[in-house]
Amino acid sequence: MLTQKRRIHRWKSPLLIATFFSIGFAMILAHCVLYAKLSGRIVGDSASQEEKIRFGTAFAFLTQICLSSSIWAIYTQWFWRIVKKTELTVAALNAAFGVDTSALSLLNPEMIRKVRIGSAMPFFAWTLLLLPFFTPATLCIYPSTDEVQVIAAIPYPDIASSNMNHKFAYSPPQRRGTIQFLDDKSGTFIGPRTILSTLSAATASLGDFLPIDLPFKNSAYSVTFFAPIIKCEDANSTDAKRMDDFLQEEMATKLSTNNEINSAYYGFVPTYNDTGHVFVASKPRQQTPSRATNQLWITFLLPIPDENGKRIKNRHYQICQPHNASYGLTISRQHGYQNVSGSYDILDAVPYPDDGPNDVSDMSYTAFIWAISDQLVGRLAWSARSNQSDTRLAEQFGIIDTPLRNTNLLGSLDLDAFYEFDEDYTLYANENRSLSDQRLQDKAKARNRTLDVLIEELSFNTTVSLMHNSLLTLKTSSLVHLTNDVNRYAYRRYGHFVPYALANLLTLVILIVGIYSYVKDGVMPDRKVQDILSAVKGAEIAQAVRSRKRSVTAVVVGGEFVLRAGPARVDSGGKERD
Repeated sequence: MLTQKRRIHRWKSPLLIATFFSIGFAMILAHCVLYAKLSGRIVGDSASQEEKIRFGTAFAFLTQICLSSSIWAIYTQWFWRIVKKTELTVAALNAAFGVDTSALSLLNPEMIRKVRIGSAMPFFAWTLLLLPFFTPATLCIYPSTDEVQVIAAIPYPDIASSNMNHKFAYSPPQRRGTIQFLDDKSGTFIGPRTILSTLSAATASLGDFLPIDLPFKNSAYSVTFFAPIIKCEDANSTDAKRMDDFLQEEMATKLSTNNEINSAYYGFVPTYNDTGHVFVASKPRQQTPSRATNQLWITFLLPIPDENGKRIKNRHYQICQPHNASYGLTISRQHGYQNVSGSYDILDAVPYPDDGPNDVSDMSYTAFIWAISDQLVGRLAWSARSNQSDTRLAEQFGIIDTPLRNTNLLGSLDLDAFYEFDEDYTLYANENRSLSDQRLQDKAKARNRTLDVLIEELSFNTTVSLMHNSLLTLKTSSLVHLTNDVNRYAYRRYGHFVPYALANLLTLVILIVGIYSYVKDGVMPDRKVQDILSAVKGAEIAQAVRSRKRSVTAVVVGGEFVLRAGPARVDSGGKERD
């Protein structure tokens, strides 16, 4: 029955408020703990990522529901307290009573003026709806890497093994009827395989090692192996004299009407003919049986300034030959960029193979020095025309008759003399010792280093470039450091903490206000239908409610809240006015 007396449970409302506030605070802690634990972790697939965001949204939503529920309960307590002490028009009561369903009720000026603290409570409760818009978004994603270690098969150049001789050198057997790779022990070296010549030419032109064929995209590993290194040293006086004799013979050879009057660089491979005499191979060699040496002889002019600043050109003589070396390298690749670091220990020099009928020698090193020598033989010289009657031809000019022109070795400090010949032989009337843009660029690529350093570096780069082609490598097990590109969770703590801290702090303040009201005023009714109907008694209050212009206040009658209509405000004609 609507006339049944309303019984107020004095423990129910405070218990619900405390429960909702505790659950909301627990949801905040759970949300913070979840995002803190996810921070730095690797993001899985898209479903896993969406799952984490859903959890965050759920925590934020439950926090908003629980905190706002406790605020609305306290607001109800405060609402009856205000109605008890303050006269409000029915319009203001409507706004205060329906503020939980319409935020526009907060715009009622009478409610703002008279309810005051009670107006701030629903305003804050409505702002809690914004929590799910901010706090879940504090979990973001950033690109990162994940490093793992695995044992994997990695490539290394196996040029030191005689079993791989056929991969690097073309050496047909001296005897017929042998079985390839079985009993063809003795062979005659003809030349390097085309794959080795191609790699050498590409490495020399690039000025760096070629991309290595690695099994992983982003990885790093260390490997040790034996491979050749070419070492250049100053020639002794005997060999220097022989080099100079070969140079003079070369310069004495007249080409058409031109005479070679000076040589800045001359490189050749000493080779024995059938009678045992030495002749020079100053051009890239063709594959043919020969009795060459595992040496490259070079002579060049090196300008050195004297005390007067004049550049005196002294001739130097060097012999380059392959040595066995123990390599210890660390090879890495990160996002397409490769890096090779490490060192090598130079061991014994490797002589030219001279196989007997039953000998087995490693011809791979000879093929290696042959392929590199083909990039270094030739000459840089200055030529003058002997026939001065033909005015259509230049009287003097420089000659670059060497594959060096295709390599970064052209920028070597030891080749500066060639580029000073035009000044030395007064090619132009005015002397200009400044370097051209192209020469400066060449020297920058070579870093203005000497030939012996550049040739040794070229041999190192060529050795590393052998791993560019899988046909020239074998596999060995090694510890590989893999660096995988991943996405990780990031936790914006301040963006997460500040909204929750403000929400929790203001809710706690409102909770304290509610506790004050409970202590001061006791437990007020709820906003159930029976609470409203029990408070509305008498025709006068019904008329006031219908007019919406008279004020209404609440009084306690027999332990119940009863609404009383305020005095009617009439104009001079006796009509009720606002």
